[in-house]
Amino acid sequence: GSVIHNWRFVPEMNAQGQVISALSLSRDITEQRQAQQNYKILFHEMLEGFALHEIICNKAGNPIDYRFLSVNPAFERMTGLKSTDIIGRTVLEVLPNTEQYWREAYGRVALTGEPFHFEHFSSELQKHFEVSAFQPASNKFACIFMDVTERKRAEEENKLLQTQLLQ
Repeated sequence: GSVIHNWRFVPEMNAQGQVISALSLSRDITEQRQAQQNYKILFHEMLEGFALHEIICNKAGNPIDYRFLSVNPAFERMTGLKSTDIIGRTVLEVLPNTEQYWREAYGRVALTGEPFHFEHFSSELQKHFEVSAFQPASNKFACIFMDVTERKRAEEENKLLQTQLLQ
């Protein structure tokens, strides 16, 4: 198969500043590029929404907002938000009525490194989400999530039916 190399050339000069030779360094980066390609495919083809964020804290170190760094196509489908409109912006710029719960939950993950799995309703998007959040780097968090709104509606309908049957 093919091999991908990273080549670097460094000129060696004499006292007059003329190039007299070149030092060549080569490194096989085939596996690294394949891993990057596999990640890109996974990121774009996964059915779950994925987002990478940077937490924003106040002077006291408390999380007050978070910035969108990257999202996948499933994120766009589930939220209706387009990456071109939100990358680099904060959640409060994009969704100004986002509940404090989201900022606090994600802040704990980004600041402590402890992963967190939860289910919560977003009044801004009018959807229930099941979320797994983790810290890929200091002051950052990533979340993988699913829209569980239809499941929650079915559960509520089932509870209502059961209540009516018991009466």
